[in-house]
Amino acid sequence: MSQPLPNHLLRLLLVEARWTGGELARAVNLAAAECGIRTTYDRTSVSHWLAGRRPRPPGPDLLAEVFSRRFGRTVSTADLGLDRPLPRQRGPATWVPEPVDTREELTLLRQLAPQPPHGRALVGSVYSIAALSVPGWPPPFTPPARPTGPYRPGIADIRAVEEMPALFSAVDARAGGGLARRALASYLAHSVEPLLGSVLRPVQHQRLLVAASQLAYLCAFMCWDDLLHGAAQHYYRLALSLAAEGGSSTDYAIALRGMSVQALMLGHRRQAVHLSEGAVAAGTGVDPLRRAFLHGQLAVSRAVEQDRRRAPQTLSAAERFLERAGSPASAPVGAYHLAALRHQQAEMSAFLGDRRGAVAALTDSVHLRPAEERRSLAVTLARLARLQAQDGRLDEAVATWHRFLDARTTLRSRRIDRAVTELRNQTRPYRRLPQVDALLQRTASPPR
Repeated sequence: MSQPLPNHLLRLLLVEARWTGGELARAVNLAAAECGIRTTYDRTSVSHWLAGRRPRPPGPDLLAEVFSRRFGRTVSTADLGLDRPLPRQRGPATWVPEPVDTREELTLLRQLAPQPPHGRALVGSVYSIAALSVPGWPPPFTPPARPTGPYRPGIADIRAVEEMPALFSAVDARAGGGLARRALASYLAHSVEPLLGSVLRPVQHQRLLVAASQLAYLCAFMCWDDLLHGAAQHYYRLALSLAAEGGSSTDYAIALRGMSVQALMLGHRRQAVHLSEGAVAAGTGVDPLRRAFLHGQLAVSRAVEQDRRRAPQTLSAAERFLERAGSPASAPVGAYHLAALRHQQAEMSAFLGDRRGAVAALTDSVHLRPAEERRSLAVTLARLARLQAQDGRLDEAVATWHRFLDARTTLRSRRIDRAVTELRNQTRPYRRLPQVDALLQRTASPPR
């Protein structure tokens, strides 16, 4: 059996990046963790790669992604001497938009849909900075060839798909993304995708595209809530493509906003601002409620960038749009209300260094949060408790954490699970206090 040849391409890139083998391994492990993948690479792993061994998937794609981030340009697996090039990625530093290609995004549906017996297909997709380079509204778009097959679904089929966003949104809000994301992914792949390839009248086809875009957005949000960031990014891009083909600037803007929230969570600040600005620009003609929804995220992303002038101005604009909207209308995607605005006000205040203002805004958000939004309530309580503890208000923080643990009992969300881990880490230095010890003992038991 012949020995593998040393990987000189990888070695040259490692030198260019000024990384040690251990630093490269840590970067890959962090990128994997973004996607819900646990890897334990170390400098020995890197030595094996340099000697010519090819890491198992998704290792090559993870390596390409971390080098792309390091250099601000696209590095493919072929550039790394790992054979398979990454498709259609462009350098994030130049923000060159890619044309919308709905059919290309739809081909991913069946690959991402959970397969029996374990349903693990959603795990393993790599989050890509280059994939955040998307066009604004209206995007460059060439309609795909219209299908000519014999299947003609009826209006009842279209209405059934249109009813699904509200159903899945309600389940997500009450139980978290971990409960229904597999079901929604399978529904998109095995029920919606065949309908999109069927023969329909133009009006029916447009209605189907808009409903499918909303379902893709919800699936992205569920994956994001369950910390599957690579899969979430694929579904966000699919939502963009379907909204573009369906001519829905509203749903296009909402998907851009979702991508901004995800980028901000992962620490990609510049991209988050770019995406939220694109969302607001795409949503200039939408209803006031959704304009408030879009401006709230732009305010938060500007606060992360320490834009002390425009962040509060943007949040004030969101508040004015919300006042113009009157009574909040129920919507499966893009729903917004005063509790959400107060949460974003708190995030903005915290990023700008106003911890007390953030605590006050989160307290208001908890009081205003609708009862059916259990996951959002838990997220808000966890954030409030952390800020109270940082402000030296330990007794208040412990009481808030207990409320958080009450709220989490019915939730399936890795975002919530991570909040429990953060709770333990933040309170462990005070565990000799009886109230803290009781709290920590409660976190040791799984939720009922």
